[in-house]
Amino acid sequence: MAADRAPENPYLAARREWSERYGSYVQSARAWRIVGILGLTMAVIGFSYAMYLSTQVKLVPYIVEVDKLGTSVTVGFPEQIEYADSRVVRATLGNFVTSFRSITPDAVVQKQYIDRTYALLRTSDPSTQKINSWFRGNSPFEKAKTSTVAIEVNNIVALSNQTYQVDWTEYERDRKGKETGTRRFRGIATVSLTAPQDESTIRLNPIGLYVRDFDWTAQL
Repeated sequence: MAADRAPENPYLAARREWSERYGSYVQSARAWRIVGILGLTMAVIGFSYAMYLSTQVKLVPYIVEVDKLGTSVTVGFPEQIEYADSRVVRATLGNFVTSFRSITPDAVVQKQYIDRTYALLRTSDPSTQKINSWFRGNSPFEKAKTSTVAIEVNNIVALSNQTYQVDWTEYERDRKGKETGTRRFRGIATVSLTAPQDESTIRLNPIGLYVRDFDWTAQL
């Protein structure tokens, strides 16, 4: 006959019961504590890296809006554009010639053309004196009473990083719309770039391009 089984130690039984009941909770709490520490560490590293990137930003936002007439309207101050960006310079020169030479019977639009022309001129530059002289002897408002002039810019070529050749065609029509003449012109423009410093200048000359000198002649 087998001997009776010895009674179990109550202290050992209690310890085993505690381990089974609470051990899983202790392990879970330890795991969540590790997760929390890792999360905090990652957050600190991410914030520090974001602060570092904020000090390394080299791009400057430049926002340009265009209205229904195609006029550039911008907010903020642009950085100076390098002469190497000839596409922007050519486009601006094309708009300059169009504004300078176009004639329309709408006095409001004609005034806008003149404003856009002078937005690219500075008082001290030779181009301003030449264009002033032209307008004194050839008032677009007077000519608009009998005819209109439409401009087509045919070609703009960079002769250097500051000098450009502009070829354009002028189509003259009477007030009934009949074409009365076609003439071709060639102009030589010397430009400079100076970042504008006030809102009114930015609206008409957002890239800060100024025509320092401008000569033009009719082509046979």
